[in-house]
Amino acid sequence: MPNVTKLFMGQEPTKGCFIDGVDLIQQYKAIRFKTVDICEPLEIEDMVIQPVSYVSPPKWHLAHTTWFFVNFILHRYGVNFPWPDDSYPQLFNSYYKSQGKHWVQGRRGDLSRPTVNQIICFRRDVDEALVSWLLSFNGDVPFDVQNLLRLGLEHEQQHQELLLMDIKFILSRNPSKPAYLKTIQRADPQANKKPLKNSESDVWCNDGGLYEFGENLKDCRFCFDNETPRHNVYLNPYNIEHKTVSNEEYANFIADGAYEEPSLWLSEGWDFINENQIRSPLYWYSNQGAWLEYTLAGERELVLNAPVAHISYHEAYAYARWANKRLPTEFEWELYANHKPREGAKFELFQESNLAYAHYPEDQNHFTNVNGGLWEWTASTYSPYPGYTSTHDAFGEYNGKFMINQMVLRGGCFATPKGHYRTSYRNFYNATQRWPFTSIRLAGDSV
Repeated sequence: MPNVTKLFMGQEPTKGCFIDGVDLIQQYKAIRFKTVDICEPLEIEDMVIQPVSYVSPPKWHLAHTTWFFVNFILHRYGVNFPWPDDSYPQLFNSYYKSQGKHWVQGRRGDLSRPTVNQIICFRRDVDEALVSWLLSFNGDVPFDVQNLLRLGLEHEQQHQELLLMDIKFILSRNPSKPAYLKTIQRADPQANKKPLKNSESDVWCNDGGLYEFGENLKDCRFCFDNETPRHNVYLNPYNIEHKTVSNEEYANFIADGAYEEPSLWLSEGWDFINENQIRSPLYWYSNQGAWLEYTLAGERELVLNAPVAHISYHEAYAYARWANKRLPTEFEWELYANHKPREGAKFELFQESNLAYAHYPEDQNHFTNVNGGLWEWTASTYSPYPGYTSTHDAFGEYNGKFMINQMVLRGGCFATPKGHYRTSYRNFYNATQRWPFTSIRLAGDSV
């Protein structure tokens, strides 16, 4: 059995509970319930749709996150839990080649069976079996079991964010533009009238130098292996803006003809926007010269002072060139985030027990924190840190094998669980992908 401790967790937790003192079983139940709770506003028909290859049906997320616990914990430790059907291991393995065959991602929506109800029953049965097994340890759960369970829960929380991404895309494809949320925090009625403010105080400057980045597993509570090891990076003097780009600023970029100006775009980006006829962010719609935007609360007038969202890396890159700026590297971003004052950070936007959290900030003038709003593209390619190693097994497939043709995003978004907010966290997507909750923060070189 691989030493997962070397991959995903540092300090050894206390007996029977996670190192933050939260009861192991209660945390398991809460996170598992949250995934189902995210799907509660959906109709059963919404649960089976796959409009494009990279968006998975919600019912698949419910099944895959459950497969993870059966495959990597129950069966690994010899717990007798039979699969409801022999097809489950293939249907709900996502990409772990070492774990056998898996269903093609782009065809997850082809399958009407197992049904949503069957998958809900599967989740319930697995939860009962796993909790019963954990209770058999009488509060002395072995460290390696705790570690694998922690990884499974972190994995499930990543899928909670993916669920909201996929749900929004699925519902947006319907001509009626149905709302996922019945209620949502409303925009400031004056938001479209407030002028954007720019001053020297809106920019954070650094003189550069040699800094350490990344995590050492022995020193952290939890991290993924792609955040390790800690290492030195030299930075040139730079500046970075406190605020991310607003809808109004991005609308000016569009109005200036930027989508028709090839000098602003990388070659792949130029081909991408033209082959796909892209002329605005995902979920923007033009109606008689006015912009509308599809949100989780349905279609509405574009809020000009809200942060622009659902931007591909290519669009972020082109916008930065148009603004005579650039995107920060992931290390410039991390240094900024580690020094950024937390006063006024809107962490209250994230409400674990209420689905009304599911929106991004409405007012760009108050969105200056680096966590909790939208992921931010960086100029860094997703590649291993110096000294990075991954094991030759399933857990080595978790991050390492994706370290090519991806760009790094930092920070987190409104749908990111609070426990995942750490400045070393490295998210990654292909440069063309727009359905994640992404935004733009600008940087520049200082003399």
